[in-house]
Amino acid sequence: MNLDTVLTLFVLPHVVAGTVALALFWMAAVLQKGSPLHRRVGQGYLLAMLAIILTAIPLVILTWMRGHPVTAIFLGYLTLLIALTCRNAWCAIRFRRDPARFAGLDMQVLATTTGLAGIIVVIMGLTRQAWILVAFGMIGPLILLQLAKQRRARKRGQALASNWWLKEHYGAMIANGVATHIAFFQIGLMRLLPGLETALLQQMAWFGPLMIALLAGRWLDRRYSQWPRARQTGTS
Repeated sequence: MNLDTVLTLFVLPHVVAGTVALALFWMAAVLQKGSPLHRRVGQGYLLAMLAIILTAIPLVILTWMRGHPVTAIFLGYLTLLIALTCRNAWCAIRFRRDPARFAGLDMQVLATTTGLAGIIVVIMGLTRQAWILVAFGMIGPLILLQLAKQRRARKRGQALASNWWLKEHYGAMIANGVATHIAFFQIGLMRLLPGLETALLQQMAWFGPLMIALLAGRWLDRRYSQWPRARQTGTS
């Protein structure tokens, strides 16, 4: 069995999981937040994302073995990024009363690994003038900066907003939504309609969801910015 044949064995479940995730993402988005149905759909979405991660791992390995190391490294980095955001989306709800557990060793290791992988992707992008790699790779260093900022805040015992878990949750879900939509527009739609595959549309497929996500994040931050600061990081 050659590599191309093995690759096809993982592509179909990966695509199916992505399709399910896209549908559940919008179902969760329109449902009343915090309702039982919203929670169930959200859990289903994260399970679909888990399936995407598990099927992506062999795809990354096979891509490397087929002689495409740059693509494999980039896809591996994106897989790490999705794993981190899925973990945070779930744990923000589960450990809403325990921010120290949310920022536990598993998150520290995964975030650090993702951040370092992002730096590698940025370097690859700069050396090849591949600006998509640079733009998305920069998320990695930003994760490292945020991690360092959180550590300093915990050491200083700075106040933690009472809705910290909500911001972590919707921030992670927005990031997951970016990944889901990029996969749909850049991979799924372009293959279904190859006539649309132009340089401009490819750029829009990558950066369009990212720009919308940034705007959505700012809007949500403003909406929930008035919550009281009730917890102390040093006592949690």
